[in-house]
Amino acid sequence: MQVIEAFEGQVSITRRLQWSGINPSSFYYVARNGKPGRKPSSVNLKTDGSNATNHEVVEEIKNILGIEFLCYGYKPVTDELFDRGFIVNHKKVYRLMKQHKLLCGRSISTHFGKRKFVRFRKIRAEYPLQYLCMDIKYIPINGKFAYLLSLIDVYTRKIVGYVFKQSIKQHDVLWLLKNVLSEKANAPITLRNDNGSQFIAKSVRAYLDEINVVHEFTHIATPEDNAYIEAFHSIMERELVSRYEFESFHHADMKITQYIFTYNHIRKHGSLGLRTPVAVWNEYFLRQSSDKHQIAAKPEELSRFFEEKNPPLELVNQKQNIFSSKTQFNLYNSRGGAKFDYLMANDVIKNYICKNSQTIIDFYSS
Repeated sequence: MQVIEAFEGQVSITRRLQWSGINPSSFYYVARNGKPGRKPSSVNLKTDGSNATNHEVVEEIKNILGIEFLCYGYKPVTDELFDRGFIVNHKKVYRLMKQHKLLCGRSISTHFGKRKFVRFRKIRAEYPLQYLCMDIKYIPINGKFAYLLSLIDVYTRKIVGYVFKQSIKQHDVLWLLKNVLSEKANAPITLRNDNGSQFIAKSVRAYLDEINVVHEFTHIATPEDNAYIEAFHSIMERELVSRYEFESFHHADMKITQYIFTYNHIRKHGSLGLRTPVAVWNEYFLRQSSDKHQIAAKPEELSRFFEEKNPPLELVNQKQNIFSSKTQFNLYNSRGGAKFDYLMANDVIKNYICKNSQTIIDFYSS
């Protein structure tokens, strides 16, 4: 620019631009206000030959998205608009839906403060539900995949709940947590998981903060920090997934239900002194309520994740007595279908329970 200004009036502007090495289009460019390019159109053609304004298109999009159970993106909305007589390009539909905040949110909001990462890898639990671990496992089904969200209690190694679906979203995590931890905890509770988008979601972290549960995350690419649930999934892979070729989602759901029932009630765990998770669970709560008279066979009921909607009054009173210990929150608020259904267990499992029920009764009666 100094050369251009120094020889102004002496040499032509073309020669000065050549000396300076500046392109003429850059020298003569004048910035304009607003966005570059053509202004977006405000009129849209209809199949009957008439015109429709952008406002009419937006209102029609709202009518489409207002239909119950429809959660369309911009491409299905474009197709639906054409069926309703609007000829609109899908790019314009995207722009209009974005301007009016009608797009499906793909990203999960995670701006809820800093995450608390694991400080100590090994967990020393002193009572049930003091420490919980959660993770998601892939389940192959006939060339495709489904997902198992499992929640394990570290003290008893019991699977206190799970969700098996073809996709796991943040609302599935919330559904599981609200069934297990439906009330504010009076005793310290810590939930550990990895950094999956379902777990770092704002809604999940807000709920755990509301019920006074400490939420901690494993370090990036460090599954060792979540060893308890990873160990369960490894055992499940060895004993169930690698031994079956699931023909359908229903087949996999049935076998997973039977396996988790067996894992909780029948399979002896080495770290528990060759006891089952349910036996350790029942033993703790019976010890806490040893000053009260118990019905021998009833502790088995405490292992159920869901309960019938109208349980007997005697059973309700017993539960209230047993849970008047450290962990004073409700595990019996039924909000969904029965995942731990005894009817779904196969004949071998049911025969095992019947065979050992008298032994269990004699043990707790002594």
